[in-house]
Amino acid sequence: MSAVRRGEGLPAEPRGEDDVGPAVRGRTLRGSGTADARAGARVGSNRRHPLGTLRRMSLAEPQPYSSPLKRREFRLYFIGNAVSNVGNWVSNVVLSVFMLELTGSSFWVGLTGLGLFVPTILFSLPAGALADRVDRLGLLKRVQLAMFLLAVVLTVLSATDTADRYNVLALSFGLGIGVAIAIPTIQALIPLMVPHEQLGDAIRLNGLTFNLARALGPVLAAAALVTIGATWAFGFNALTFLALVGALTLIGRPPFPRPSTGPPGPIREGIRYAWDHLRTRWMLLSIVAIGITLDPITTLSPALARDYEGVATGAAGWIVAGWGGGAALMIIIGRRVIQHVTEHGLGWIGLLVLAGGIAGLGAAPSLPWAIVATLIAGAGYISATMAFTTTIQSDVPESLRGRVSALWTLAFLGPRAVAAVIDGALADAIGPRPTTVIFASVALAAAVFLRRVETPKGEPIPPPA
Repeated sequence: MSAVRRGEGLPAEPRGEDDVGPAVRGRTLRGSGTADARAGARVGSNRRHPLGTLRRMSLAEPQPYSSPLKRREFRLYFIGNAVSNVGNWVSNVVLSVFMLELTGSSFWVGLTGLGLFVPTILFSLPAGALADRVDRLGLLKRVQLAMFLLAVVLTVLSATDTADRYNVLALSFGLGIGVAIAIPTIQALIPLMVPHEQLGDAIRLNGLTFNLARALGPVLAAAALVTIGATWAFGFNALTFLALVGALTLIGRPPFPRPSTGPPGPIREGIRYAWDHLRTRWMLLSIVAIGITLDPITTLSPALARDYEGVATGAAGWIVAGWGGGAALMIIIGRRVIQHVTEHGLGWIGLLVLAGGIAGLGAAPSLPWAIVATLIAGAGYISATMAFTTTIQSDVPESLRGRVSALWTLAFLGPRAVAAVIDGALADAIGPRPTTVIFASVALAAAVFLRRVETPKGEPIPPPA
């Protein structure tokens, strides 16, 4: 297939899988070595479009919009995952406050975050390789059951006053293992729940389940901390795992299986693909910046809340809820904005908005202003994240989907294992507000860098599997 002339920005028409070969800047893409990677089509460069532009040409007439929620299987998953995520965020916020009251140290709160995120570094890539080899729906169900049992243990420890910093940290590590397996499995499962033309909306709705949970869960956590206490909050989280288990059981099997053109290979195939595919590489590095920048919202929210006059540490839930609320509102009312950002490679603008929101959180003089700042941060975060994630999922070959999804998980959560400890230690030394402003600079730097990167000539875009 001939390459597009420079400046036209339109893809050449493919003649078939046998006569197309991906290239980057005139070099043959080393790729993953799979048949899927070799089936990529070339797309021309356009200096007017920054990195991350989704540019496919459809020869068919535009179809009327149809929501993935009209499909029974996706609707069941959406409801079950939303309920489960609400429980997770109730537990996350309560656990941070619980550890702060148990130890009196933001450093130990950071270590709790470390316990949740270190498994991401250790197990995400093997989990992604596993998701490429086994039934993803069954794997996700088993992981949810294991996390249910761990949440029950945490509830019992809290109820019997036998919890200490060490067993809470150990349980955080166990729950972190579950997260490390569940997130790449979910990301690899979503494309099997909807037809390809609904993938972008399905990814946004999947993001909505997490962000509605971030908005609602912390509010419920704040209410629980001043009414029923931590034990009941942990118990509620345990029960919500069963909601997703029930939904997955009712689904039975994914309705849109996408057969791979080759057998799953080793983990390094996914890493090689992500590195050689320049657009995916820069999208994943931007996800790293997002994860680091967001860390003060979860790690420092109890300390930030305590800094506000007349506000208890339980108000940390409102800070986290502002983040989730901003993201959820952006998904609900800003669907076309997110679509425009994705299609025109404007994810860097989302990074700028995120940086401004986090800096505003550090400078906020009171809780209401902090909530406003996190609403802004949430809107920027979700705009950038959805743009980058949709681009990655649209590009990746099916045989590599689990491993590339694992790299996304590693990029988003892995750096936060270190960031949470640095965040907590720095806050103990100079205060939570200056520390929060410092972390905002990571997203700002990523936005400036991403804005300067051009779409590589001959960027490979594999067709849908």
